[in-house]
Amino acid sequence: MRYRNRSFDDLKAFAKSSENLGKLERAYSLSKELFKNKQSVLQHQLNTAFIIAKLNLDIDTITAALLHECIYELPESEEKIAKLFGKEITSIVKEIAKLKYVKKSNANSLDYKALAKVILGVAQDIRSLIVELASQLDKMRFIGKRSQDEQIMLAKLAIKVYAPICHKLGLYEIEWELQDLAFKKLNYSEYEKIKAFVNEKRRERERKVERAKEEIAELLEKYGLQVFMQARAKNFYSIYKKKREQNKDFNSIYDLLGVRVICNSIEDCYRALSIIHMHYAPTGKFYDYIARPKENNYRSIHTVIDWHGNYLEVQIRTWEMHRDAEEGLAAHWRYKNVEQDKYFDKKLSWAKQLVELQRTIKKKDFMKSLRLSFGQREIFVLTPKKEVIMLPENSTALDFAYAIHTDIGNRCKAVLVNGKRKALDYTLESGDTVEIIVGKEKRVRRDWLRFVKTSKAKAKIRKELGLKAMHIKEKKVKISERKKKIVIAKCCMPLPGDAVIGYKTTKRKITIHRADCSYLSTLPEDRKMSIDDTLWKQKQYTARIRVRAFERAGLLMDLLKTLEKLGATINSSEARSESESITKCLFDVNVKGFAHVERIRKELLKLPDVFEVGRG
Repeated sequence: MRYRNRSFDDLKAFAKSSENLGKLERAYSLSKELFKNKQSVLQHQLNTAFIIAKLNLDIDTITAALLHECIYELPESEEKIAKLFGKEITSIVKEIAKLKYVKKSNANSLDYKALAKVILGVAQDIRSLIVELASQLDKMRFIGKRSQDEQIMLAKLAIKVYAPICHKLGLYEIEWELQDLAFKKLNYSEYEKIKAFVNEKRRERERKVERAKEEIAELLEKYGLQVFMQARAKNFYSIYKKKREQNKDFNSIYDLLGVRVICNSIEDCYRALSIIHMHYAPTGKFYDYIARPKENNYRSIHTVIDWHGNYLEVQIRTWEMHRDAEEGLAAHWRYKNVEQDKYFDKKLSWAKQLVELQRTIKKKDFMKSLRLSFGQREIFVLTPKKEVIMLPENSTALDFAYAIHTDIGNRCKAVLVNGKRKALDYTLESGDTVEIIVGKEKRVRRDWLRFVKTSKAKAKIRKELGLKAMHIKEKKVKISERKKKIVIAKCCMPLPGDAVIGYKTTKRKITIHRADCSYLSTLPEDRKMSIDDTLWKQKQYTARIRVRAFERAGLLMDLLKTLEKLGATINSSEARSESESITKCLFDVNVKGFAHVERIRKELLKLPDVFEVGRG
């Protein structure tokens, strides 16, 4: 396939409003200024932004794509980006730089599966990951401009690291293109054989299968069936894998073109099958996995029909079957080539639903953030040289010091996390960059044992102090910081109608807490006061909604759609596994007041498998 570089005029077509256009113009102007001597980087950013725009993502993500190389190439540009575009876009661009550092520093030291896991662990904002995937796609499209060694490295990363990540996020169009471009580079002779067999350009096959989708959708609608249709033209790499893994010859592959019919009930599935067979001749290739599910509980009807002289595979299933195939047990069994890890798979299953909603929902400001924190067993922290250190969840900065070297831990006197001074007991998160400041002498303290998490740190501290493990009783200490420059306390997010108490800060500002706020109870009584509701009346408030539910495929999508239907814009979301089957979700949402929250609570409780909804 031939590719062409995109211009800013191509990108402008996706602006949709003068405000969005202004944001893109400022980003392009800054990119031109920063890369006036690096035209290739500017062009790469334009191409990447165009790929993101074609995915139907929000304007902030498109803008971040147009700036995505800036902080990585020119760290000093961060301040200028923050001034022009604010915290949200700057945060995305910073995280993209971090992902690039991780790849560059670890591509030669980690195997591909481990590298993919580290990249996923470091990414906190899904949008930064999507921009990085689009960036890799543009590099693969114009791979010929690079040295032979670079081409091989990029192709291997594309097919072994980035394509599997695309698959788990549901970005299939990027996955398939990355696979084919890498396949062409790494196994050109096999690529040419398959190209000759298919004997059609990719765009021609895509147009053909889209026509098939539209024709069948119209047919089913004519008979009164309401269905959702998907279409895909099998890519060259998938044909190669099927031929190799199933030992098939080309003439035995019937699913080069395929459509999927998603119905509202099992009865509709069989009605759709009957209608399709009435109008198109079946070829005899038929499997009913609804009547007889596969061992992994995969359910769907597969039939191959003659569509105007072409073999066309049609899959028919319900929404429940579809979600289980894409995100549930069936998906875990089906894609054995993609490393399975229940923590990462669950995180990415939810991330996939966020991406799908972001791409399909019309109300673009519904989700202001695509951040998704999910409980996992380990975190990935970076050294100043961007080397990755793996630590258990909830590890502290001091645990990091001991992970580097025992002597570093023993002489640790201060730490910088993401360039800012933090306490030794500061809890680290995936993606943090940590620098340890050491003194000349050892300065081990007994109270360090109260907060370090790793067995290595505990053992080294005890050894240095001459203590035996059995004599030490450790206590967990929870450290929290009060944010003073606010009116409404973020720890409890009170709403009009709540019983509240004001707290006078040292800067003579009043912070309003819910009366039952656990943090408020730790504050001096002489600075607390009663508050008149009229003093803090606003048009909009932020509330934290806590949801507990039994885990199932499609749970997050149902929660998000309900919040969207009720007009609640999501500022941030977090999900955490409480057990194998129970998930706890926290959503910070913009609401109109207490009555709005109560309406949200009642509607969420109506959803299947949701058993508890309250304030966070």
